[in-house]
Amino acid sequence: MSELHSALNVDSQAVKTAPQGNKPAEHGIPTQRALVLVGIILVSLNLRAAVTSLSAIYGIISHDISGFNANILGILPLLSFAVFGSLTSTVSRRLGYEGALLLSMLMVCAGIALRTLTGSFPVFMACSVLALAGMGFGNVLVQPTIKKYFPDHVGALTATYAVMIAVSAGLPSAIAVPLAQNDGWRANVALWSVTALIAALPWLFQLLRIHHRGQKGEVNHTIAKPVIPHVAVWKWPIAWSMVVLFGVSMMSMYAMLNWLPTYLIQNGISAATAGNMLFVYNIVGIAHSILVPIYLGRMKKPYIVVAIGGVMQIVGYMGFLYMPGASWVWAVVAAPGLMTIPATFQLINLRTRSVEGAASLSSFTQGIGYVFAAAGPFFFGQLHHSTGGWHVSFWFLTVMSAVMLLAGGAAVRNKYLEDAQS
Repeated sequence: MSELHSALNVDSQAVKTAPQGNKPAEHGIPTQRALVLVGIILVSLNLRAAVTSLSAIYGIISHDISGFNANILGILPLLSFAVFGSLTSTVSRRLGYEGALLLSMLMVCAGIALRTLTGSFPVFMACSVLALAGMGFGNVLVQPTIKKYFPDHVGALTATYAVMIAVSAGLPSAIAVPLAQNDGWRANVALWSVTALIAALPWLFQLLRIHHRGQKGEVNHTIAKPVIPHVAVWKWPIAWSMVVLFGVSMMSMYAMLNWLPTYLIQNGISAATAGNMLFVYNIVGIAHSILVPIYLGRMKKPYIVVAIGGVMQIVGYMGFLYMPGASWVWAVVAAPGLMTIPATFQLINLRTRSVEGAASLSSFTQGIGYVFAAAGPFFFGQLHHSTGGWHVSFWFLTVMSAVMLLAGGAAVRNKYLEDAQS
């Protein structure tokens, strides 16, 4: 909490020593920075709710949606994050970060609300894509917004962002079934349109304040739209390393979330226990998500984080495969592999000098990275069905983790995107 409190008060020396392009917006005005901080937290809390509030009750909604269509809904979020994440730079260039975040949450709100009102699956899908597009924009926009307003507290707020994402994924799924059983699945899903609307309000107020100051003729660099670096990010080799680091991390996580309970149940573990193991896997991962962004920027050799995460992930996979009876142990061992995800978020800010550079790199990394994430569960499951066993599936993740270790070595190099333009 002390980190978040201090984030509202920019130390003058920190402003003087901040890297070029990292001068914080609204410095010296804690109440206005507090509004942005609240907005960041609320947006983060709405970046997974529309997905997990529905996926947790597929069994209940199967009366209204066929199994095939439910499977389509299962892969739609990651593909949408990939497509719309890659378009975020264009949106933020036209609207600014504040305007783009407002649009993001309004899209989530409208998409969720409208899909609860239709009985047509094509319309339901269209509304889902609208909500997922808003979340895809939000995924990318949070990091450059943190860099814009809180460049002196990027680590603490990136950790907060990672934790809020985890809460956004866990809380809706935890309360979805009781709500759906009592009030119907549509009422449960509609609830999250309200939270998205609330998350839009801080950005509306921030835009109104910026507009008001502009009319008064006050100097305020938050009014200017971001200028995306001229050199394409895809020409920078380190950007591709970050894509692999983030993509394989997400691939591994979603493969575990989708298939680990099934694997454990087939090995004689009860469904309840398998669910608890998955919960432990996530909780231990969240703990690392809090620490990694805070300390990564202070480390002389940040590759240590990637190495520990990748190696423990590999050990966990091999443990699940060859010693499933000790799965409680392997759930704890494999979980630190998740820390490479917040590490990538932090590296996006650490390897850029400007807010615009962070926006471009974030859009590129997440846009392509979520394609990896969508492919992970598919290939893991397809390899299982094709071979009739699990060995090839777990070895697939092991090999990909080794590739991630190699990419991580390049991703942590002390170079900056903007320097590649000169």
